Amino acid sequence: MSLFTDLLPVAPFLAATADKATPSGFQLVWDFLATGGFVMGLIVVCSIAAITASILAWLQLREQVIMPNSVISQLRSIPNYAMKGDIRPLQDFLEKDGSMLARLGGMAISGAFTSKQECHAACEIKAREEIHNLERGIPLLEVMITVAPLLGLLGTTAGLVGMFSAFGSGAEGSPDTGAIAHEIGVALRCTIAGLFVAVPSVLAHTYFTRRVDALAVKVESIMQETIQHFYQHFEVQRPAA
Repeated sequence: MSLFTDLLPVAPFLAATADKATPSGFQLVWDFLATGGFVMGLIVVCSIAAITASILAWLQLREQVIMPNSVISQLRSIPNYAMKGDIRPLQDFLEKDGSMLARLGGMAISGAFTSKQECHAACEIKAREEIHNLERGIPLLEVMITVAPLLGLLGTTAGLVGMFSAFGSGAEGSPDTGAIAHEIGVALRCTIAGLFVAVPSVLAHTYFTRRVDALAVKVESIMQETIQHFYQHFEVQRPAA
């Protein structure tokens, strides 16, 4: 019992020592970034840019934003509007929706083109413009794929220069092993950080590029069906000058 009582004052000291010996995850990350110098700061900026571009690309490439199910069902019901003899309700619906597919569909059933081929060519140009707008943010990921490893290589080179400078800087011209170890750590950490940014950027860029291609193919299919049904059921006449 006396031994247990004697150990009680020691327990808080041991706990405090354990807390100091085991740094937190945030402290480890901060130590990792702090030893990289200004190059590590640039890599952190690249990581923030890559994350921001990925979030923006994900938000604007959602299928429900580009082609809502309500717009698709309305465009496929053109024969029903033809039976009623009035396409104006569909035009008003597409004008109010404002999505990418609604804008293209409204252009296709506007009646401003006298032939199906003319309408298809005009809608194709407009669709290419819309797809280009969807790709905003994806080129930034491509830049990060190239820049981040180069910054890592720059940090590695700077670390190697510091490492060789440490030779002969110790007492009596001997190598400063502490400085050499520090510079090697800087070089390796910059390389790791550059690859850590580049690899997810490659994955995100590939995914979003494929996503844009898939959406473009689906939009093209729906637009071809819309133009075919519209010019099949409605007679379009160019207004007189």
